[in-house]
Amino acid sequence: MTDNPSFDCLTYRLAASGVAFIAIDVPDHPVNVLTPELHAAIGKVAEHLAADPNASGAVIHSAKSSFMAGGDLNRIVRYYDMQRTPSEAYQQSRTYSESLRKLETCGKPVAVAINGPALGGGLELALACHHRVVLDDPRVQLGLPEVTLGLLPGGGGTQRLPRLIGIERAAGMILSGQRISVGEALDLGIVDRLANSEELLSAAEQWVVAAEQAQQPWDRRGFKVPGGAGLNDMRIGGLFQRLTARVSADYQHNYPAPIAALRCLFNGTTVKSMDEALRIESREFSALTRDPVARNMIRTLFIHRGKARREEIMSAEGARQLKVRCEEAYAREGLALAASGVKTALINNAARAAGLEPGPLEASGVDLEQFSTNANDADANAIGRRLLTAQALAAAECWEQGQVDPVQADLASVLGWGFPKYTGGVMSYIDTIGLSAFIAQCDELSAATGAQLAPSDWLRTRAGESDRIYSATA
Repeated sequence: MTDNPSFDCLTYRLAASGVAFIAIDVPDHPVNVLTPELHAAIGKVAEHLAADPNASGAVIHSAKSSFMAGGDLNRIVRYYDMQRTPSEAYQQSRTYSESLRKLETCGKPVAVAINGPALGGGLELALACHHRVVLDDPRVQLGLPEVTLGLLPGGGGTQRLPRLIGIERAAGMILSGQRISVGEALDLGIVDRLANSEELLSAAEQWVVAAEQAQQPWDRRGFKVPGGAGLNDMRIGGLFQRLTARVSADYQHNYPAPIAALRCLFNGTTVKSMDEALRIESREFSALTRDPVARNMIRTLFIHRGKARREEIMSAEGARQLKVRCEEAYAREGLALAASGVKTALINNAARAAGLEPGPLEASGVDLEQFSTNANDADANAIGRRLLTAQALAAAECWEQGQVDPVQADLASVLGWGFPKYTGGVMSYIDTIGLSAFIAQCDELSAATGAQLAPSDWLRTRAGESDRIYSATA
């Protein structure tokens, strides 16, 4: 067996102490990100470590100036367009989780030396190690921000974190996407030791040399989740009810990730086997990768946003025109609904349920007393769809006239006036439905309600040429 074998994205160097130093160095990226190659390499290096008779344990560290930034967002966006079956998505989502499980059950102590931010999959890797040493630097942050991307931690984060610090604290971090300092991480018990840059690797190595066992707490007989687990526990059951109510109120069922994360936290911690808990997490995570919300949020808020600053987007004359026209369309449809006899409170509440704040009548300045109180009971979902569609159609007209391109329109709408993030923006809203279906929706709403939602001939022709606004790899 070679002392220093090579792996994709990893180097393996056996020190005189018997400790293997495993360095993460993802090529072609300024910082380490999770790639399919790294997913597989971690599993392979874990198998090699387990079989290496000369290695007593390992220290995982970064060969770059930071630790790990999380997933490759461009790759995650492309997942949605692959049109994978649930089974294919599940299997694809399992690789990293399975590799981390091999690492923590390899039978030898593994420490991690965290020299920079450990976010998302980077923190999940750290949680799968038996001991965590982190650089004592206020610039270093740890967190699981996946919910802000429309996802949830898919590498064991929803299972290892609650088993380490309890369900309530873990839920707080995961549902908010909160990033914490190294001092907070130490206080919570997420990391075991702080060290300066000169001591970081040696402190991790010393722990491995002195370690008497290589087993995670949750793999030991008699382990119990700190603070309790299981809905039969009255305190945990009450916590689940409170968090579910809060998520429902905050996200209006438009964002699937927070409630999926809650299911992972509470269902996963009721099973005794970590392997079964990780399968629960993978099922929830893989379902989110097949949902357009994650694709929309990542593409607009992170990939497109990274290419343009907010000030530049909103200072463009096409962006100002877009805002005016979309707001006019929004107010017009709200007033038309009220004039047709729909209760004004229902209109504003339906807007909020669709993620639109404020409601179209709240800032209109119109005396609402003139509208009939003998209101009809319109469907709230239909109202929300009409209000979203009106703005999207106005944006399509701006696109047709060359005032904005789809990326500018999406960024301006989400960052500039609060169009719902789950849609990805006015143009992503159309793109998710598909141009042909969006046009049919406009025609249907116009015929049924008399709404002014007639698509232009240009948009109809565009739909005949391509049903997508963005290419599958955009």
